[in-house]
Amino acid sequence: MLTSTYGKVSWLEALKAFAVLLPLPLVTIGCLLISPFSPYDKRKTWKRVMTDASIRYTTSSLSINQIQYAMGTTLGVCQKWARSNSIKLDVDEIGDEARLIWFGERKTEKVILYIHGGTYIFPIQGYALSFWTYIRSELRRERNQDIGFVALNYSLFPTATFPTPLVQATAAIKHLISQNIDPSNIILAGDSAGAGLILQIISHILHPHPSVPPLILPSNTKFRGAYLLSPWVSLTGDTGSHAENSASDIVPKETWAYLGSHVLSSITDADRPYIEAVKAPVEWFDGIGGVVGRVLISVGEKECLRDDAVDLANGLRKVPGVGQNVVVVVQQGGVHNDPCLDFLAGEKKLGSLTPVVVGWLGDVFSDPVA
Repeated sequence: MLTSTYGKVSWLEALKAFAVLLPLPLVTIGCLLISPFSPYDKRKTWKRVMTDASIRYTTSSLSINQIQYAMGTTLGVCQKWARSNSIKLDVDEIGDEARLIWFGERKTEKVILYIHGGTYIFPIQGYALSFWTYIRSELRRERNQDIGFVALNYSLFPTATFPTPLVQATAAIKHLISQNIDPSNIILAGDSAGAGLILQIISHILHPHPSVPPLILPSNTKFRGAYLLSPWVSLTGDTGSHAENSASDIVPKETWAYLGSHVLSSITDADRPYIEAVKAPVEWFDGIGGVVGRVLISVGEKECLRDDAVDLANGLRKVPGVGQNVVVVVQQGGVHNDPCLDFLAGEKKLGSLTPVVVGWLGDVFSDPVA
């Protein structure tokens, strides 16, 4: 049963979670044994087969509170990951129960503002931080670009519902600007719901939400770019490729629908375009070219969110003056948040999408603002 407190479980629920997870090793081994005969898994390494299977089983078997209890909080995950990787954290408390977490030296000439996913319900994940650490190291090695990296710690369901995360994201951007960081030096990056929150930010600039403080960028400036990885832009679990890829993705359509129903429970019709960007009116993103220079949208061929992400990209491309500044990449055989999962699995050979992301970020940081 869902409680009104983040991650709160009774002793009985904790015991049930333990019992549910007991078969996990057998489940993953079973998936590995049949993987040579699976149309979805036969091209994956054994590490990825077991990693993907463990995520699918866990997210489909535990309740929201049980998963939150097991995962902990965003700040806690960041602190644990930083200790394990000997990286210094620098935390800015920005009000509204939110904070910005800088990883390593605070570099402000070129900045990636990362907004984590997790369906607005679950915290940041350490393997996503490992992915972004690798991306930054490759930008330094290949392009001689030293990039600052800061993550938004925003409030999660059921502690907070829309528009609270948008209020906090707005406060975060205002804080960065107050620190003399020009938006034209910022690339917004987010995965899943984090990508959705980036689209909320853009929507709020174009259509100020009455319950959110206005966000007005300095004159003649815009964000340098936005990278949307596996964006969650339709929360009902019944659109696009949800049915087609339910068996191949790490999150099946039933789980997407279950999680989305909780997020949507407090959403009014007027708020839907902010949180379900792919269902927004055709003209909703008119003017986006004045908010962000270039956009990269990537999605896995075998994930439930594929068609929604492609539809979103096609819609943005039709906005007057945007066109080729929006790029969409469908990763062959990829699942939800695929490049990050390589780091959870401990893969040495990374997937095809990761170098594409490095190249796009390097180009966007090098080129004049589009």
